[in-house]
Order: sequence, then structure tokens, then C-alpha cells
Amino acid sequence: MGDPERGRVLVWGAGAARALRERYRVSGVLVGAPPRRGRGRRLPLQLLPEEARLLAESGAALLLHPPERGEGPEAALAEVGQSCGPTPTCSSTAPPPALLVQLPTAREGPPPPAPHPPPDLSRPTPHWPHGGRPGHERRYRVYRDLWGRGLHLTAGGKFGGDFLVYPGPPERFHAAAVALCPPPGAALALGALVAAARLGTHVRKTLLLCAAPAGGAPAYTSLQWRGDL
Repeated sequence: MGDPERGRVLVWGAGAARALRERYRVSGVLVGAPPRRGRGRRLPLQLLPEEARLLAESGAALLLHPPERGEGPEAALAEVGQSCGPTPTCSSTAPPPALLVQLPTAREGPPPPAPHPPPDLSRPTPHWPHGGRPGHERRYRVYRDLWGRGLHLTAGGKFGGDFLVYPGPPERFHAAAVALCPPPGAALALGALVAAARLGTHVRKTLLLCAAPAGGAPAYTSLQWRGDL
């Protein structure tokens, strides 16, 4: 089995996590240990591969290689979120194999052009195994297109999809659709399709079937279950 931490992308700075959410519509998910009192999780914030790739390729953030084992995470964390607030204290339990996110500058509005060519994240590396995988490439094309339309997206696994699609910030809006990105040409069993549509309708969400051919524009088909027909 491979290292389960390979390919994870983490944000440790509270200010950086807030900036990603407010400026770039990137939510991630908190994966730190829960507080002794209260509910929920704490930092770090883990990004979807598609979220991390969009930030890196647009020049909005840098992906830093983790420190070597034995150095401790502080070596790389010293720069993370440097313009968005102080870096939080972290223990040596931070997973060294995970990539770390740095926001180069504190700024408003869309990111300026990257000062140097962005990394080629379409190719796999030891710390980025997602590049070139058909599933990731397909999901990334869909994520990039929907994000470019001004929508907010989060992970959709809880509802049987790839993404949840929101018309506004997830903390203020309910998801309007469950996006599913099946492989091109793959047969979709009618029973599974009906079940997915019924589940989406039950939770008041449209099922969005996404086709994202390489080199072509994504296309979408929305399905809703009608029990009265």
C-alpha cells in the first residue's frame, strides 16, 4: 500500500484559510483534531486536489514541498500564510509527506499573472500523484469550469457525487446540485441513475451529470426525480 499522506495538500495558517475561502471561493475541509470542548475540527485545512491545482495554476498560491523527515514541519511552515497572519504553532505530529500551501501576498481581487510558469500538475510527482490520472483530470476540468462561472464547490462524496455545487458561500447557502463526473463513454446503469436522482431530489439538490472531454468544453445535463409521473 502507498503512503496515505501522499498527495494531501494542507493549509496551516488561519489567515490563509480564511483568505482562500473569502477571496478565491476555495473551502477545503478542516482535518485537525477536534477541540477538547465543542464540536467540529481544527486546522490544518485539507484541500481537494482540484482546489489545490486551481490555486497553483492560477498563481494564487504556491505548493511547497514538505520538510525532510526528521526536520519537523516548522522548516516549511515558517513561510506558510506569512502575509495573512502569524503561522500557528504546530506539533511534530503534522504529516511530513503532505504538500503545504503558501499565499504569496495579501491582496484583494483576482490574482495577478504568475511571475514564473506554474508547475505542470498534469504530470505525477512523488508528492503529487494525481497528475495524469483520468479521474482527477476529468474532475479538474469540471471544477475549473464551474469555479470559473462564479460557483462554489466542495467535496460531494456524502451525497454520492464528486462535488457539491453552491450558488454562494457554503456557510450561507445550501448546495443546489450534486455534480457527478463519470468516465467518458461509460455506461450508466438506469437503476443507479434513478437512485442518484431520487437521492438528490430527497435532499433538494439537482443531479448534475458532467461531461468533460480533454480539449473540449464541459457539458452538463441536470436530472431531477419526478415521483408524480
